[in-house]
Amino acid sequence: MRRPPQKKTPKQRATFRLEPVLAAALRQVPNQTAFVESALREALGRLCPLCHGTGHASGVHLNVSNFKGLPIRRLDRSTAAQLKALVQLGRQLLATQLKLEVCEEEGLAFELAREDQLLLSGEIPRGKREVRLTH
Repeated sequence: MRRPPQKKTPKQRATFRLEPVLAAALRQVPNQTAFVESALREALGRLCPLCHGTGHASGVHLNVSNFKGLPIRRLDRSTAAQLKALVQLGRQLLATQLKLEVCEEEGLAFELAREDQLLLSGEIPRGKREVRLTH
């Protein structure tokens, strides 16, 4: 015996604003509706371990190891600027730990982590304008 076809639940329209660059990229996707639905299902299926889905992570603090006690000379301008940018990135990523150690040529090795998850690691070489990433 043949089953009658199931009725699909009617879809509802949702309107939201995007940055122009993101909107232009979305217009290039062949099936925009399917793409957005898939992205939303995936995002809604995961909860942020820090904010638990609220979008606000109150009380998240970036703990920076005390590098004043490290055997390193005074930081030069480029190293200090890169360290400042790394701290700002850590705050934007809701990182909870920034560990610093002295590495070759008195540069700084770093590990940026959120809880037990390593987000980024590398070196800030002394006197150079680049950061070497290892993870």
